[in-house]
Amino acid sequence: APNQGATADSAASRASWRGTLLAHLNRYKRFPGGANPGTVQVSFSIDRSGRVVSARLIGGSGDAMLDEEAVAMIRRASPVPPPPEGLGGGTIALSVPVKFSR
Repeated sequence: APNQGATADSAASRASWRGTLLAHLNRYKRFPGGANPGTVQVSFSIDRSGRVVSARLIGGSGDAMLDEEAVAMIRRASPVPPPPEGLGGGTIALSVPVKFSR
């Protein structure tokens, strides 16, 4: 039988890393002047060292400035905190909501 403790530990380390990653991304967020508040869904891939290898819009906010800023934010934030051991292979694909508010 698989070691349940290891599974719980890896789930906890993934959750902890995701929280650290989101906090890191938020430091690079800029609210574009003239844009309306909204939420953008962005998909991106990182390598094992945390370097962003791709970023794209998967759910627009209805405001082109916010949509562009969300993708630009991901690129500016590279490198992000590297993923924990045992998560994914050579590259890790993620999608996150980016909420813009005044």
